[in-house]
Amino acid sequence: MTLRPPLDRDQMELDVLGERRNAELLIRKAKRRQRRRRSLTVAFLLAAVLGIASSFFVMRFNKVATANATSVGGFIASMKSAEATGYVATYHVKNFSFFQNGTINFAQVPSPRGTKAVENADGYSGTGKFSYVFYGSSDHVIRQWIIVNTNVQACVKWSWSHDKNLVCGRPGPYIPSNGYAEEGMGLLPPYVANVVESNLGNGTVQRLSTKSSRQFGPLRCLTQNNSSSLTTCIDRTGYVVSWKETSNTAFSPSMTLIKLSHQPTMRDFSPLVKPTVAFVLPPV
Repeated sequence: MTLRPPLDRDQMELDVLGERRNAELLIRKAKRRQRRRRSLTVAFLLAAVLGIASSFFVMRFNKVATANATSVGGFIASMKSAEATGYVATYHVKNFSFFQNGTINFAQVPSPRGTKAVENADGYSGTGKFSYVFYGSSDHVIRQWIIVNTNVQACVKWSWSHDKNLVCGRPGPYIPSNGYAEEGMGLLPPYVANVVESNLGNGTVQRLSTKSSRQFGPLRCLTQNNSSSLTTCIDRTGYVVSWKETSNTAFSPSMTLIKLSHQPTMRDFSPLVKPTVAFVLPPV
């Protein structure tokens, strides 16, 4: 080990000033990156998606949908009632997180009421089946994400690969803290439900309104204004028909329901191609 002589006071002060300048540069760079984000802030994003992780599988069943209720509480109760059912929904997304533009086909089959959640080796417990397939703007499959109980499985079209086929991995344990929670943004209805609940309080101004959809009939909408404006519309049974965030940035993420089915099948929770590799978290 080589011992270095102590620095004199002038040299130490120069070093401190240098460290301060480096720290200031890092802070400026971080602020620039934050301004360039196209949707939610990092803190809000993680709060929302980690909220999804805790509610994917432990579904609360409501006896009656209350989409016609005139309160914000009734609006949210209706959304949760829809969450407790099995269905397949196809959404068009625009400027939405790392997905950007394309179509997401979402499916879910909650476990029966009273199902005991078994904890996996990583300390996470849950039940139910959830999945999505994301088709890019060119209508090609870009990624697939499947959650069955406490395991996840992914298929990805790597952007840098010359192979035009998907690469699918074998199931692995679900670990929200390892970045898997952000993948859950593709599970659109649970994501929206958690965003709506996360916006309650904290000075948020809320307003209920109604509109009509040719395809899905009467809709009830909730607009929440705070640092940005979020508008969520549901049909009479609580299914999310549209969601949009409007802020000071040029990019306003949105999603619009284009197809709804109440008959999910096992095919919705199976990888599109045979798994050939160990599970690897898809990059975002």
